[in-house]
Amino acid sequence: MRSQEKDSSYRVQKLPVLLLLQEEENLPFSEHKLHVEEEELEVEVQEAGHQVGELLQVEEELHLSEFQVSRHVLENQYNLFFFTNVHMSGFMLYKKFEVYSMGWIDQVNLQDLKVTVASSGGPIAVVRDDMKLTPVQTSGKPIIFIFSPSGELKSTIKWSGGKIVAINWSSSEELLCIQDDGSVSAYDIFGNYQNSFQMGQEAREMKIIDARTFPTSTGTGLVVLTTNFRFFVVNNIRDPRIRRFPDIPGVNIAPSCWAAIHGDDRQTRVIVAKEKDIYLLDYSEQHVAQKTPEVSHHHLSIIAIAVSPCGKLVALLTDAGVIWIGSFDFRRKFCEHDAQCMLPAVQLVWCGSGAVVLNLGSVLLVLSPNRDNFTLILDSTSHVCPEVDGLRIITNSSHEFLQKVPLPNQEIFRIGSMSPGAILVEASREFQKRSHRAEEYIRLVKNQLEQAVIQCIQAAGNEWQPSVQKMLLRAAQLGKSFLFDKVDSELFVGMYQILRILNAVRNYKIALPLTFQQYEQLGKTGLLNRLILRRQYSIAIQICQYLQMSEADGIPRVLTEWACYKIKHGLGKLDAEQLANEISAKLGTGSKVSYSSIALKAIECKQEKLAIRLLDFEHRASEQIPLLLKLGQEPQALAKAVESGDPNLIYYVLVVMKETYSSDKFYMTIRHYPSVNALYAKLCRTIQMGSLEQIYEQEDNFNAQALLSVKDSYRAQKLENRSALLTTAVKQYRQAKAEIAASLTEDQLKLLKIQSGYESKFGCPVIDVSLNDTLKLLMRRRDIKETEEMVKKFKVPERRLWWLKVTTFAEIGDWAELEKLSRLKKSPIGYEPFVDVCLQYNNVTEAQRYLPKVEEHLSIKYYVKAKLYTEAAQIAFQRRDTEALHYVQSRCSSNRDAVDMINSLIAKLANPSESQHKR
Repeated sequence: MRSQEKDSSYRVQKLPVLLLLQEEENLPFSEHKLHVEEEELEVEVQEAGHQVGELLQVEEELHLSEFQVSRHVLENQYNLFFFTNVHMSGFMLYKKFEVYSMGWIDQVNLQDLKVTVASSGGPIAVVRDDMKLTPVQTSGKPIIFIFSPSGELKSTIKWSGGKIVAINWSSSEELLCIQDDGSVSAYDIFGNYQNSFQMGQEAREMKIIDARTFPTSTGTGLVVLTTNFRFFVVNNIRDPRIRRFPDIPGVNIAPSCWAAIHGDDRQTRVIVAKEKDIYLLDYSEQHVAQKTPEVSHHHLSIIAIAVSPCGKLVALLTDAGVIWIGSFDFRRKFCEHDAQCMLPAVQLVWCGSGAVVLNLGSVLLVLSPNRDNFTLILDSTSHVCPEVDGLRIITNSSHEFLQKVPLPNQEIFRIGSMSPGAILVEASREFQKRSHRAEEYIRLVKNQLEQAVIQCIQAAGNEWQPSVQKMLLRAAQLGKSFLFDKVDSELFVGMYQILRILNAVRNYKIALPLTFQQYEQLGKTGLLNRLILRRQYSIAIQICQYLQMSEADGIPRVLTEWACYKIKHGLGKLDAEQLANEISAKLGTGSKVSYSSIALKAIECKQEKLAIRLLDFEHRASEQIPLLLKLGQEPQALAKAVESGDPNLIYYVLVVMKETYSSDKFYMTIRHYPSVNALYAKLCRTIQMGSLEQIYEQEDNFNAQALLSVKDSYRAQKLENRSALLTTAVKQYRQAKAEIAASLTEDQLKLLKIQSGYESKFGCPVIDVSLNDTLKLLMRRRDIKETEEMVKKFKVPERRLWWLKVTTFAEIGDWAELEKLSRLKKSPIGYEPFVDVCLQYNNVTEAQRYLPKVEEHLSIKYYVKAKLYTEAAQIAFQRRDTEALHYVQSRCSSNRDAVDMINSLIAKLANPSESQHKR
């Protein structure tokens, strides 16, 4: 009874609307007319209890049976959406649905063409296959046709270059045309040339025979194979840095197949098959590893390789029609399947990362590591494109998508499913009918209602048909209304927004057939980029408004791209004034659109007048002024800088004008702006601008005048001019009462005169060298008298003089003079410099003279530095310094005898009693 009361209260609290739909049940009641004894009454009550229990059990079974019947009705009702093209095998469930009916019907025959399809719902490019004999009505040069995913012709490229080896799409939807001479040209989806690059000199000379693109962490990579069977790779076509893979060992024959793989470590490797042998090439380590997959069936060669989108799995196809699936390093084998295909394979690709598809033209064999396999028969020759979550199938008449049914969808729509999501969908269906059964279904999953709501939301994202999406979202909304705040509303609202966007861009006019998983991989910005590439500016703006995107990625960016497109394609149709007015009318003058970016595009198109006019609408002076200066509009730039009130911008304009204008024109221009004049004077005090001397004289800035005189002296070519300027600097320093600077300048003037005499006396350049270098010159010439005079004149400290003598004697190899110096008196700089200079010039014998005089705490270090390990060890042993012994040992690890000797000394220190006992 308590449970019934609890259920009743649950109904009252949770489902008031459904209670209104229920009809009140009047249960029959009758009184017993006969009196019975108490014992008989107890027996009757017990029997009635059993009957009530049985009745409740029957009622529950009836509800379940009614639910299952309703589920069968629902499944039959939505059979068109779910089960027409569903392929079940074992525990795997795959579905194939039509994305578009191709607009190229009766115009394109894929059997005679090379086809390349861009990933994530991208465009399709086709070109005549040179390997097949087909009748043509044009010249020998091929024509590349670019179609939308719905089969609408977007553009054509009349090829005029060399022989095309391959055409492939990049991740940014640029069509890469790889020629046999190694040149790679990029085109957008409208056939407009973008840029080009070369694959290196060797590829140009040896010619390319094959090429493949592959996704990387930085964009799109490209690998090419030359006629001498060498591979070259570019990891990012935006920054083409060419690297060569190591050569394939063995007989110099062409690889039977190969594939590129970019791992999580951001390293690109190439898997190459030469007949039965497989090699893994790694350019980073210049290493070739031979792999031997365990293929049990007999075969002569491997003819196809496919790498899964996740990069963890590899599929191989042998010439015997056997497909091997294993890990990318070939250490693990997951399965091996004999496809028994009689037709030659066209493609071997992955469907997501869960199955391998063998394309035989009009037949697709779908194989998985779990051995859950099935076959698809198509109406014509097909081309398949692997995606991260499935497989795009392009035929002459249709564009279809094959994918594994996601788990939430399996749970909801599986026949006879009793999952929470399935029951919630049925409850929603009954609720739409205003049936009281909806309450009973809600009661069945009241403890799993949160799970049911999440299942329905996730399943809605995985569905393609809007009607099915609505059905699942209605069910999620119904369940969410009973959970209050237990389910995050952002999950439901976010899915609702994404599905509205995806359904909009899937329209055949836009033709961007993204799945939910592909959208998550691209992100909002990636989707916006693709719409901009397709020139779908209107829907891009609507999406920005709908998602409330930031300014950097939102509406201002879309409008900027539209304006750049307008400039590029409006040339010759409108004059600069009309075009600028049309752009400003659309964008507005107070908007956050970057007019400077639009002006840059006008400059690229050589429309300088248009760029100047557009810059009038730019409200950011920091973006406006550099472009005005670039266009040669210095007066206008100066006026804009003054209006902005930014001193840095005014300084910037002044510096540019000073470099480009004559002196008269410069002063005539800035005299109209008093604030600019004041800032220019301040700038002259900071930077050498040509009139500093006059400004300093007017302000009696003697210190600055002296500094300017010193700088000018070193620009003077003649010695007399330099001396005169330095003399002037001394006077100016005296006037500024800078005695130290005046004294230093006098010393420099004195040194300059002495160096001039030495230059004429010795016949070698001496001027402009330092005092130290002048003293070393005299020491090298052994001119002791002049050296002593210089020391007295310039008051050279004793320590510096000793340093100069030690280094100079070592440089000229005068070891006797160096020893004489060491005996003269106690060295004020110590004896370590003596050892250092001896070792610097590889004179260990001479260094040994000074090692005993080195400071005690540095002696071991210097003995080791001289590679006298035995002596260093003995000193450490005498000091009983085990740490020092270990230090010496670490520095002489290559000297086995020294290491053994040190080990024995360490042992003696560790066990002193034992060593004394041995004695």
